[in-house]
Amino acid sequence: MSLGTTPENSPACRPEPSSGDRHDERPHGGVLISVIISRLRGPVGAIPLVAAYDVREGVWNPTMPLLFQRGIGSGHRAFTPTALRKLLINAPAATGLTDADGEALTFSPHDFRRIFGTDAIMNGLPPHIAQVICGQKSIDTTIGYKAVLPA
Repeated sequence: MSLGTTPENSPACRPEPSSGDRHDERPHGGVLISVIISRLRGPVGAIPLVAAYDVREGVWNPTMPLLFQRGIGSGHRAFTPTALRKLLINAPAATGLTDADGEALTFSPHDFRRIFGTDAIMNGLPPHIAQVICGQKSIDTTIGYKAVLPA
């Protein structure tokens, strides 16, 4: 399945590794990105460019097509890291979705990096490019995303 797959023509979930020997059903990375992009595209089909404040560097980054942004009035603004963290905590709980043990699903920002990295590599993106996109120092970490799991 390619990263451009839409929710209409692909399964929404597949097993992903979790603690121990069990598998949780988690949303497929390509589907999540596809849904986000389809919601952001404007009338011309492009993702709006927005500036975001980098709290660690203390500077405003130049405008870019950020995936985590929202419409405010006639413009768009990037979600803050705090707002994203709150959304990641509250959204799965509001759905009532649970893992195989009946526990509520939870996500962290790192889960999305791992889901994206796995999906990208398994669909042909060279690991050294995935390493740069995911911001990893070691190619060994990125190569770990290509682990093949039993069905």
